[in-house]
Amino acid sequence: MGAALACAALATSAPARANTAPIKPWAGKGTPALALEDVAGRAVDLRKMRGQVVLVNFWATWCEPCRDEMPGLERLRARLQGKAFEVLAVNYGESGPKVAAFLEREKLTLPVLMDPEKKAADRWNAKGLPMTFLVDARGRVRYWVFGERDWSEGEAFGYVEKLVAEGAVARR
Repeated sequence: MGAALACAALATSAPARANTAPIKPWAGKGTPALALEDVAGRAVDLRKMRGQVVLVNFWATWCEPCRDEMPGLERLRARLQGKAFEVLAVNYGESGPKVAAFLEREKLTLPVLMDPEKKAADRWNAKGLPMTFLVDARGRVRYWVFGERDWSEGEAFGYVEKLVAEGAVARR
């Protein structure tokens, strides 16, 4: 199913489906490459973020569940400020000016990487939006999920908190 169709299907039932898709252990082989420019044109490479837990979220401004999920990602980032954690929101195929305008309008400060040709989405097998992956402090994808959720609380936060705690123990 294409990303637009998957997002559209999810959007029609978002209130009933939010937080219902299970967060699954990653069964892929290794962690796909993720080296893109952010919305301001700075290079960002996931490999250089080892030592931090990273939530990688594929999204688009035209995807209603994606837009609905953004405030929770912002809250999550604020809640874990000062810990070895970061969010990377990877925009799916849109232009920098369009994304920058959206971030400004919504008052979002999340780091946003630009994937205009959707090559990173292909490598990560992000076939629907929003799609989120949790990468541990060793740089390994550990969990993934398709669909909107509030990452700043409940079960979803528990997965993030677990990985942050594991990373802290490993650094001792």
